[in-house]
Amino acid sequence: MHGLNEYAMRDALREQARLDALTDLQVLDGGPDPVFERITRLARATLRFPIAYVSMVGLHHEILKTRTPLPVSTGSRDTAFASYALQSAEPMVVPDTLEDPRFARFPQVAGSPYVRACWSMPLATRAGLLVGALTLLDYAPREANAEDSAILKDFGRLAAESMELRAQASTDVLTGVQSRRAFLGEGERIFNSRHPDRHALSCVILDLDDFRRLNDTLGYEAGDDALRRIGELLRGGVRPDTPIGRVGGEEFAILLPGETLYGAHTVSERLRHALSQLSDQGFPGLSASCGLAERGSADRGFTDLLDRASQQAYVARHAGRNCTRPDLAHISGQAPGFRHRTPI
Repeated sequence: MHGLNEYAMRDALREQARLDALTDLQVLDGGPDPVFERITRLARATLRFPIAYVSMVGLHHEILKTRTPLPVSTGSRDTAFASYALQSAEPMVVPDTLEDPRFARFPQVAGSPYVRACWSMPLATRAGLLVGALTLLDYAPREANAEDSAILKDFGRLAAESMELRAQASTDVLTGVQSRRAFLGEGERIFNSRHPDRHALSCVILDLDDFRRLNDTLGYEAGDDALRRIGELLRGGVRPDTPIGRVGGEEFAILLPGETLYGAHTVSERLRHALSQLSDQGFPGLSASCGLAERGSADRGFTDLLDRASQQAYVARHAGRNCTRPDLAHISGQAPGFRHRTPI
């Protein structure tokens, strides 16, 4: 039993690292990506497949990053060819989907467009994390020879390299705030440069409430517009030198040097109220659950502080959403004026 628990924990940590890598790569936003579109056109023409697409595999969903003329994905990770491709770093070649019990009952196999062959190359980060796949589909069974597999690998690596190059940017291209990688780097630098007994340091996490519903209702373009507006709102709501990062697809973090938990609470509530006003500007139901944490003696690095703020955002989300929850357990005495806010 102990061994099983260790395996489960290892798998959970690997999956979380994979999801974090997806956020770092900035590939979860919006719809088709022009670079991936060019790669799939070349792959389709070279290998003579009628359908080729790039998709990312999230926690529960498959996110298509190229246009496809037919319903090749249900949107669910459970019925995504790419999800199975992620089980190995090598190409997944399925000569006949009807002969493979993993895929024979997939909606896109048993029904339109009646996929019979699937070749899929997982997209790996430089750290070896598999985040998505380049997938080619045909309506007739097809075997792959050694040259076919080599070409598929090359196109998959080209797609993966394009992701990595984009991720090296320090700014999140959609929201204008720092990328996760840049924010974590600056946060660690600030954390290490400030003496915990002399300099207060607090962190705010804003986790957008049920943002997927907005995407599903209004479409990805409206979702992208909302994220741009949120980025503008956050940047305009704090001092120009305040570090702000997009640390998850729907999660933002603000680092507040010199602010105690009480000061962070004031900032968080101001931003939360301002964000909720966007509901009246074409983004219905938009709100955020906020978590706060102040640096404590047990924090060994910036990620400890960030994790505690994130845990409080989780508490806020399960307390009714659209509210703020501070971590009072790790400060030396409760700051005056704290009262849990009910959702507005």
